[in-house]
Amino acid sequence: MPDLIRTLTNIPVTLAIMGLMMVTSIAAFRKRDFYLKMILHPNSIIKRKEYYRLATSDFVHNDPMHLVINEVMAFFICGQLEGFLNARRNYGSLIFLLIYLLSHFSGVLLVTWRHRNSYAYSSAGASGSILGCMLSFMMLSPDFIAFYLPIAGGVKNIFAGLIVIAGLIVYQWRYANQMMDHELHFFSALGGIIVTLAIFPNLL
Repeated sequence: MPDLIRTLTNIPVTLAIMGLMMVTSIAAFRKRDFYLKMILHPNSIIKRKEYYRLATSDFVHNDPMHLVINEVMAFFICGQLEGFLNARRNYGSLIFLLIYLLSHFSGVLLVTWRHRNSYAYSSAGASGSILGCMLSFMMLSPDFIAFYLPIAGGVKNIFAGLIVIAGLIVYQWRYANQMMDHELHFFSALGGIIVTLAIFPNLL
């Protein structure tokens, strides 16, 4: 129990993000109008100047399974990154928050610009931001054991990204969730790489 408490107190920003995701997504499940106002919709952002969507789209999800997957990913991926940074740097949680936010905004801003004239395009969920954090942690600690798989055993960070991305693709295929946006995933992951290199230039 003391180890669990120590772990949780070391990842305050991750827990805050997870809580906000949970509350906002449940509200969106209950009220469809609220959900539609919160998702990323580039046409509304550009034409109606609904810029708040650039932030709120990270905290609503298309269905409960999508939310559960992202909550689990946030706890293990974002929590590990925040804990890693807090153990090695002053203000590690602030550095983590910067990586998370820049990963998120690099994805939503580029996708918004690319699809600004498409009324049909929309997206929701935090997986882009989480993938940006995953790529950041992969660069900072490539040999860290991210998780364990039956038979295969421990999976290092350097390989974990490919497995997670494959899992997201399978989920999209299995549940026909068109709100999962792999284009946004790519841009957010790229943002995570760039901001990590900017903060830790010794990685180059």
